Amino acid sequence: MKSKLTLTDLILVGVVASVGFSLLLPAVLRQRAAARNIQCSNNLAMLGLAMHNYHAAYNQLPPGLGGTVGGEDDTCNQGRLSPLVTLSPFLEQQALWEKIANPYVSPKTGKRFPPMGPAPWFDSAEYTPWASAFATLRCPDDMQTKPEVPEQETIVVTTLAMPELPPGAIDPATFCNYVFSYGDGTYLMGEKIDQKNAESMRRVQAGMRGAFSGNQRMRFRDFLDGLSNTIGMSETITPDENDAKESHIAQGIKGLSLNPSLCLKTYDGNHTDWWDVRRGSRWADGALAISGFQTVLPPNSPTCLSDLGMEDPIASASSRHADGVHALMMDGRTVFVRDSIDTGDLSQPGVSIGSEYTRPGSRSPYGVWGAMGSRAAREVLASPITNNASIEEVVREQRNPDQAAAAEESWTTWTDHDGEHRLKAKLNRIIDRETVELEDSKGILHRVPLNTLSDRHIIMAVMMYERELESKAASKSE
Repeated sequence: MKSKLTLTDLILVGVVASVGFSLLLPAVLRQRAAARNIQCSNNLAMLGLAMHNYHAAYNQLPPGLGGTVGGEDDTCNQGRLSPLVTLSPFLEQQALWEKIANPYVSPKTGKRFPPMGPAPWFDSAEYTPWASAFATLRCPDDMQTKPEVPEQETIVVTTLAMPELPPGAIDPATFCNYVFSYGDGTYLMGEKIDQKNAESMRRVQAGMRGAFSGNQRMRFRDFLDGLSNTIGMSETITPDENDAKESHIAQGIKGLSLNPSLCLKTYDGNHTDWWDVRRGSRWADGALAISGFQTVLPPNSPTCLSDLGMEDPIASASSRHADGVHALMMDGRTVFVRDSIDTGDLSQPGVSIGSEYTRPGSRSPYGVWGAMGSRAAREVLASPITNNASIEEVVREQRNPDQAAAAEESWTTWTDHDGEHRLKAKLNRIIDRETVELEDSKGILHRVPLNTLSDRHIIMAVMMYERELESKAASKSE
């Protein structure tokens, strides 16, 4: 007699299959996230190799602001090209480099452009090399998001050709996720250096202490702290239709170079003055506010301009990875720097000339993060940076008790066990060993079941709870 499946059997099979799928899916998502993370790190390593090959060929690094000068209109690049333009032939983009380095005729309008192209903000639909950001310049985690497009009616076309972007739209073909380090300076770090101006050169020598600085060219011999102790590149988030703040640039902040912590207040919801250009939105643009960062504010902090404009920014590294950013050291290694890295006293002015600034030659006022950005300030970590864990260990060893207490209250990006939801918040307390209370930047409390967090954040929460119990026991004994 043939056996038949009853309704109960079918329900049971469905339940087992759904449970199995629910257990398998988080593991698959974690593996995919790990693969994207590794690819992002590998892209930085390739950029580091390109820099070393460039230095071997020319005995110098490309300047932060390069290109040609001599014209004032947009058909001249105005000496504002990113180092990525000159690195492109070392990144297997010889064909793209040939288009840029030679006269170019627009296939759209027939307009002729000089060698090295127009300004990097020129219409990329007309000068197509500026719309040719290649795969090495994009972090896979950031490419999961959709480019920002203003609200509009549905576009209807009658040809196979791609329509032009609507006014105000941002072309994702110009995006770049990797930015260059300008060190720990805070005053006029984005300016083009006038090498005939004595005061400008004094300011450069005093405050531009990073691997890149305007149109000045660096050599490996300039890195007196050692290539392995100096950061060269990191990441930035590019525009996205769902992000309200992360790639935006606040502007009009007075006293920013004297007190960089003012930039952190732009995320409180009250700041209304934003620049119309976004971080990472133009791969060919060398402007610090767009394609650079400073080792001042911790990773995943805001980027701001003072009332002096785009020449006076405080730019931050940022990413869509949990808890931090990838960074490229100048010896070619990549490391992961967490949001909680020691940044010293952010209310202190940066190093520059003038009595109101930190004296030239001083150690960085911005802790370990600032020290990693300076190339010749005699600041070397006691232990070499070899992986993610050693960074945190060295930071803990060099931190004083006050800095350690402040780090406990620092912001962390929390993730759930599926990797689908992320929240940047600080940990307030543990409730009944089962619930974590987090507070976000808007003051909203998130009371989250402990078992819904990722494994790493569960361990972090438990350690925090144990330290809380120990401190209470110590206070009672006293």
